Amino acid sequence: MVAASLSSVQSPPQHQVFINFRGKQLRNGFVSHLEKALRRDGINVFIDRDETRGKDLSVLFSRIEESSVALAIFSTLYTESNWCLDELEKIKECADLGKLIVIPIFYKVETDDVKSLQGVFGDKFWELAKTIKGEKLDKWREALEDVPKKLGFTLSEMSDEGECINQIVNEVIKVLHDFSTELEREEDTFEAVSVSESPPLFGIETRLEQLEEKLDFDCKRTLTIGVVGMPGIGKTTLTKMMYEKWRHKFLRCVFLHDCVMMDRNLLMRELLRDDDDDDDDDKVDQQVADVSLDSLKTRLLSKKSLVVLDSVSDKKQIQVLLGECDWIKRGSRIFITTSDRSVIEGMVDDTYEVLRLTGRDSFQYFSHFAFSGKLSTPKGSFMNLSRLFADYAKGNPLALKILGIELNGKDETQWEDKLCKLAQSPNKTIQDVLRISYDGLSQRQKDMFLDVACFFRSGEEYYVGCLVEESCDDAEHIDVVREIKDLANKFLINISGGRVEMHDLLYTFGKELGSHGSRRLWNHKGVIGALKKQAGADSVRGIFLDMSELKNKIPLDRCTFTEMRQLRYLKFFSSRCHRECKADCKLNFPEGLEFPVDEVRYLYWLKFPLKKLPKDFNPKNLTDLNLPYSEIEEVWEGVKDTPKLKWVDLSHSSKLCNLSGLVNAESLQRLNLEGCTSLQELPKDMKRMKSLILLNMRGCTSLRFLPHMNLISMKTLILTNCSSLEKFRVVSDNLETLHLDGTAIGQLPTNMVKLQRLIVLNLKDCKMLRAVPECLGKLKALQELVLSGCSKLKTFPIPIENMKRLQILLLDGTAVADMPKILQFNGSKVEDLGELRRGVNGLSSLQRLCLSRNDMLSNLQIDISQLHHLKLLDLKYCKNLKSIPLLPPNLEILDAHGCQKLRTVASPMAFVKHMEQVHSKFIFTNCTNLELAAKNSITSYAQRKSQLDSVRCYKEGSFSEALLITSFPGSEVPTWFNHQTVGSTLKLKFPPHWCDNRLSTIALCAVVAFPCTQDEISRFSIQCTCEFTNELGTNKRFSCTLGGGWIEPRKIDSDHVFIGYTSSSHITNHAQGSLQSQEHHECVPTEASIKFEVRDGAGEIVNCGLSLVYEEPNHVVTEGNCNGTSSGRVLSVGKSIVSFGAGFLSVVLRYLLVGAVFFLVYGFAKLHFLSN
Repeated sequence: MVAASLSSVQSPPQHQVFINFRGKQLRNGFVSHLEKALRRDGINVFIDRDETRGKDLSVLFSRIEESSVALAIFSTLYTESNWCLDELEKIKECADLGKLIVIPIFYKVETDDVKSLQGVFGDKFWELAKTIKGEKLDKWREALEDVPKKLGFTLSEMSDEGECINQIVNEVIKVLHDFSTELEREEDTFEAVSVSESPPLFGIETRLEQLEEKLDFDCKRTLTIGVVGMPGIGKTTLTKMMYEKWRHKFLRCVFLHDCVMMDRNLLMRELLRDDDDDDDDDKVDQQVADVSLDSLKTRLLSKKSLVVLDSVSDKKQIQVLLGECDWIKRGSRIFITTSDRSVIEGMVDDTYEVLRLTGRDSFQYFSHFAFSGKLSTPKGSFMNLSRLFADYAKGNPLALKILGIELNGKDETQWEDKLCKLAQSPNKTIQDVLRISYDGLSQRQKDMFLDVACFFRSGEEYYVGCLVEESCDDAEHIDVVREIKDLANKFLINISGGRVEMHDLLYTFGKELGSHGSRRLWNHKGVIGALKKQAGADSVRGIFLDMSELKNKIPLDRCTFTEMRQLRYLKFFSSRCHRECKADCKLNFPEGLEFPVDEVRYLYWLKFPLKKLPKDFNPKNLTDLNLPYSEIEEVWEGVKDTPKLKWVDLSHSSKLCNLSGLVNAESLQRLNLEGCTSLQELPKDMKRMKSLILLNMRGCTSLRFLPHMNLISMKTLILTNCSSLEKFRVVSDNLETLHLDGTAIGQLPTNMVKLQRLIVLNLKDCKMLRAVPECLGKLKALQELVLSGCSKLKTFPIPIENMKRLQILLLDGTAVADMPKILQFNGSKVEDLGELRRGVNGLSSLQRLCLSRNDMLSNLQIDISQLHHLKLLDLKYCKNLKSIPLLPPNLEILDAHGCQKLRTVASPMAFVKHMEQVHSKFIFTNCTNLELAAKNSITSYAQRKSQLDSVRCYKEGSFSEALLITSFPGSEVPTWFNHQTVGSTLKLKFPPHWCDNRLSTIALCAVVAFPCTQDEISRFSIQCTCEFTNELGTNKRFSCTLGGGWIEPRKIDSDHVFIGYTSSSHITNHAQGSLQSQEHHECVPTEASIKFEVRDGAGEIVNCGLSLVYEEPNHVVTEGNCNGTSSGRVLSVGKSIVSFGAGFLSVVLRYLLVGAVFFLVYGFAKLHFLSN
C-alpha cells in the first residue's frame, strides 16, 4: 500500500518477513524467540496478532505482498485454522508471481504428514474441509502441496530451538541479500531503448507462450478462447501479439477492436476481405449484399478463420456476432477479450487470465517510461522511489506506463509529492479507465464495491457477504453471494484465500469515490466534523474512527446519531494497542445517547461508556456486535429480536452480569465473554442458540454453573480459569475442544462418554480434581488429554491401550503413584501373552507422555516399550524414580532432568531401528546417582543408533545438529575417547587411511563446569567446530551443536558430560574426492582442530574429546588400527542384539512359567475332583 510505503522512501521495506503460523503456545514460545532474533539482525517482521473475526484486516494481505520472505510454520494445529490456510494461499500466490520467497518450517510435525495430508495434520485438514467447498478447498490443497516442497527446516521435539532459530535467521539474511542482489543485477542489464509507441514488453514472452498453448492446433474442431483480466492488464496487447504471430496459419483473419458497433454482416465482410486482394471495400460490401445467407455461409465455411473480438462487455455482443458459429469452418480459432468473466461463461471452451506483471518486470517496465529507456540504472533515491511506484501499480502495465510517462524528467521532490497524492487518489487517466468498469455496475453493486474498499478489504468472504446483505431473507443473501461473485468476475475485487481482496489501484479509487458526499468516513477530522455538525447525517453510511488519533476527549450531544438513518457500519477503535487494554474511549455523552439506527450491521465500540445500549436501538439488522472493555452491565434492556446476529464480542467487560438480552440470537455463531469477571451465570434460554459454534468464557471468575442445554452446533467451549465453577455439565454432544483448565471442578460427569467427537480435553491446574472417569477411555476421537498440575489426582485408571487415537498425555504435577497401565490386563496374568505378541505393532498412537514433577512415581511400567509411536517421554523431577526399563524404539527425546534417585537404565536402553526422525536427545542432567553401567548403556545405545542414522542423515543434508546427544553428571571424558585434552580445543593428527568407507560416525565429548551462582537457564548449547586439513592442501570444515534440548528453564548443579554423535559421511566423501583427483592414491595423513564453545547459557569447557567410530562386520569399533583391533572399547552389535533378545525372551519365559504353574495346579485339582 502506498500509505504504508511513504515512510520507506529512504529505508528498506517496512515488512521484510511475514510469519504465518497457528497457536498461542507457538506464538508465546518459538515464534516470539524467532521474531526477536530476526529483529536483532535488523530484519523487519510482521506477525498477525489479531485473530478475532470481524476485525479490520485490510492490512494483512497487503503485508504479505509487501514482504520479501514468508516463513510458513507448519504445526499439528495449523490446519484447524482456515485463517492460516488463507494466508498460505496468498503466500503461494505472491511466490508464484516472484514477489517473495517462502521458507517452510515443520515444527514438531512430520514433513510427510504435511505433504500427504495425513496424521493429525491431515485429520484436522479434512475435518475443516467438511465446512469448505469448491475453489477455496482446491486452492488450499494446491498451497499445501506446493509450499512444503520448497527447501526449509524441520524441528522435532528434541531439536535445539535456539540453534534452529539461528539457522533460520541466517537463511533469511541470505535470501534477503540474494533478493536485493538479483534486483540490482536485473537493473544493471537494462537495454538501451527509447520511449516509443512499441516499448519492450517485459514479461510478455511467458504470457504469450501460455496463451499460444490454447491454440491447440491438434484439435480439429473450432475452439473459442476467453482472455480475461482487470482493466489495463494487457489483454489487448497480448492477444494482438498472438494474432500477428499466428495469422499466417489461417486464410481468413479479423481483429475487431470495437464490437459495440458491429453486427454479423460486418464481421463476415471483414473475413471476406482476404479472399481477393484486389477487392475494394465497396465491392466487398456489394458481394455481401448480393449473396444469399446460405451462399455466404458456404463461402465462409470453405476456409478456416482466426477471429479476435476485443473488449467485449456484454454477452449479447457475442451472440450477435457469432450466433451458433455454424458459418465458421471447423478448426477455426476465436478469441474474446473482456474485463468481465461472466460475459464469456458458457460461451467459450477455455479461458486464459492475464495476470499482473512480476515485481521484476513491473520495475523494468516503469523504469523504461520514467527514464526514457536509458541504459543507466536509477540513482540514489530514484531507485527506491521507482520500486515504490512499481509496487503501487501492482503489476498493471497501463498504470506503470501512465505513471512512468508522467514522472519522466521530474525531480525527486515531485516524485515524492506524486507518491503522497496517489495514496489518496489514483492518476486521473487511470481513474478514467477504472471508471468504465465501475459505471457498468448496478447501484447495489456500486455500494458493495465502495463498502469493501472503504471498510472491509481483506475481510472473509462469508463475513463480508453477511454485512452487506440487504435484508433477513435467505433469497436476498443468495443475491449477495452472486453479486460478490459478479464483482470478482469484473476484476473489481478478487477472492483470495477465502477473503475479499482488491488491487491497490482499485482500493484508492474506491476510497476516494466512497468518501464523496460524506457517505463513508474514516479520517478522524472528517468523522469528528460529521459527529459535531450533523450536516448531511442522513447520507452517512459508515464511520470508522481510530481514537488513538484524537488528542483530547470529546463531548458529544445525545442526538449525534439521530439523523443517521442510513448508518450501517460504525467502528470506534484504537490502533495503538492490539489487545486494546490500554486504549481509551475519547467520546463522551454527558447527557446520554439516542441511537435509533435500525440499519446498523456492524457495531464495534471500544470501551463503550454506557451501562447498556440505548433503548431505542433496534438490532434487527445487526450482524456483528463488538463492545470489548466496555462499561455495560447488560447488552440492552429486555429481550430484542436479533435474527441476523452472528458474532458477539463482549470480552473484558468486567461489569457485565446479565446476558438475557441475547436469548433470541438463534443465528449466533461465536460468543466471546473472556474476562467478564462479574458474570455469574448464563441465561437458561440460551438453549435456543442452536447455531453457536464457539463459546469463550476464559477468566469469567464468578461463573458458578452452566445451564441445562444441548447446543448441537457447538464445537469449542473455553472455560479456562473460571475459578468458581465447581461442577461441569455437558452442554453439547458435538464438542471437539473443551478447556476446563483452572476451574474448581472435583470430578467429571459420567455422561462425558457422549462426547465422541472430542479431540482436546484440557484439565490443567484443576486443583480439586481427584479422579477421572474410566469412560474417557471410550472417547474414540480424543487425541490430547492434559492433566498437568492436578495435584490431588492420585490414579489414572484408563489403560493407554484403550485410547487408540490419544497422541498427547500430560500427567506432570499430579499425585499419580503409578505410571498409567499400558496394557488393559494386569502384568501378572497369563492373558497378557496375547497383548505382548500384539505389542510389536504398537498399542496406541501416543506420541508424547509427560510424567514430570511426580514425587510418588518410583518405577515405569515394564511394557512401556510397547508404545511404538512414543517420541517424547518427560520424566523431569521425578525425585523417587529409581530405574528406567526398556524404552520404545522410536523415542526421540527422553528428559530425566532432576531424577535424583535414578540409578539404572535398561541394557540395551532400547531396540535400535530406523526412525522417522534422525536426531535424538537423551537428557540425564542432575541425575546425580546414575551408575557407571547406566552411563555405559546410554552411550552404547547412542553409538549404535547414530551409526544406523548416519547414512540417511548424509542423504538429507542434515549436518548442523548431532545425530544423537546425551548428557549426564560427570567431570571426566569417558576413557574410551582416545583423543582427549584439557580445555576447549583439541588438536590431533590422524594416520593415513583414517577416513575410509568404514568410518561411520564421529563421537564428540565436552565436560562443562557450571557456575555455582548460576540462575535457571532456558537454553543451553555447545558449538563444536571441526576443521580437517591434509597434506595435499585440501580442507574441510563443519560444525554441529551439542547439549541443550530442554524446553523449560532449569539449573545445572554440577559438572556434566555432553556427548554427541555426528555423521562422518560428508568428511569421507570430501577426503575420497580429493584423493581421486590425484594421479596416484597416496597415504595422506590428516591434521584436525576441534574447538568447543558454549553458545547459549553459562558454563566453561574444562575437558573435551573425540573418537572415530568404525564399522566392521558384526562390530562397532571405537577408534583403532585398520585391522579392526581396538585400542578403546569394542562394542559388539551382535552381542547387544543377543542381549536384547535374551531380555525379551526372559519376559516371555516368565509368562510361560506362570502359565505352566496355572495349568499344573488346575490339572491336580481336576484329578483330585475326579478321584473323589
